[in-house]
Amino acid sequence: MARGGGRASRSPLRPDIAAFARLTGWGYFPVAFVGRLPFAMMVVGVLTVVATTRGSVADAGVAAALAGVGTAICGPLAGALADRHGQRVVLLGASAASILAAAGLLALLSADASIAAVCATTFVLGGATPQVAPFSRSRLAGFATRARSPERRSRATSLVMSYESVVDEASFVIGPVLVGLLTTLIAPWAPLVIASAISAVVVTAFALHPSALAASRPHSPPPAGRPFTARVVVLAAAMLLVGGMFGSVITALTGFMDERGQTGQAGVVYGAMSVGAIAVAVGVAALPARFTLMARWAAFGAVAIAGSVVLAAASTVPGAVVGLFLSGAGVGAVLVALFSLGERAAPAGRTTTVLTTLQSTLVLGQAAATAGCGMLVQASGAGAGYAVTVGLAVILTALALAVGAVSRARA
Repeated sequence: MARGGGRASRSPLRPDIAAFARLTGWGYFPVAFVGRLPFAMMVVGVLTVVATTRGSVADAGVAAALAGVGTAICGPLAGALADRHGQRVVLLGASAASILAAAGLLALLSADASIAAVCATTFVLGGATPQVAPFSRSRLAGFATRARSPERRSRATSLVMSYESVVDEASFVIGPVLVGLLTTLIAPWAPLVIASAISAVVVTAFALHPSALAASRPHSPPPAGRPFTARVVVLAAAMLLVGGMFGSVITALTGFMDERGQTGQAGVVYGAMSVGAIAVAVGVAALPARFTLMARWAAFGAVAIAGSVVLAAASTVPGAVVGLFLSGAGVGAVLVALFSLGERAAPAGRTTTVLTTLQSTLVLGQAAATAGCGMLVQASGAGAGYAVTVGLAVILTALALAVGAVSRARA
């Protein structure tokens, strides 16, 4: 049994990974990482299996977009249920529902069912696929609050959000790669089957891990206070913009590579953005406390603007790689800041609700930008898609400056 309770869980927390491991057990981290893969594989898996089975990229795009909408709608509900009843029952229920939805989707595609039925099922699949990332953030953030001094609590929370951002980025790199490999080596249905197997085994292990009870307790009666305060709504808007940046970049990059006859390499080149995000997220926890979260949001938003401008101006693949790396570095640090601000803004007992909402809004922004920029890039070329990325980065940074100014005026 992991050391989620007992004497270790009551000891002062030092802001380092070893301290968290003493509370969760080292086995927690691989389980929490692998458990993210079904979610990371879901949208690309849906896109691939629908496109190859029905022979229509348009149908596949609609089906994948509805999976993203399902995530955006059901994610906050899952978080609220977890805050009310505990993570364990919600994760087990979601895992079972996602397995049934994946089986239903494959059955419908095999039977050549209508696109309406297929899309309804992908909506359910998107809503039911367990979001391990915000649940893990909530657990580790709960442990971070046990640090004795405010400074240590702040550093511990920053470490949690940095670590979670790194493993999130890693999972979203590995997930699509797994989809491609399984599709190539086995069949288009294989990614959804493997993702379901991971849900059945690994997500269940994550749900049953002692940290689900040790880090936080279900609340009865329901936690007091509205989860969606003005501050949380602003953070959700920022996450929508970040998701839009991710979606517009991958869509524009696909067009950029297609113009050069290298469409199949788009995913590999896009990895430069993830490398930038991971590299910076690793170091964010070491930044001094006087470099506040709001200041980081604004400063690294400016880095994202610079990276997106370089990307838009690039005429060669190496130039695009430089722009992607800079954009990823800026966005990666902004993500850490936004999740940290979300944990602070969450009313008592509402942490999972708020963090799941932020994660779901990120996915919604990505899905919306992917769909919208797809039509734009097809009509006007990759440059038009990159222009959207630049615009979103500017709005994201301007929002940080505006929120910071309001906060200072109220202080």
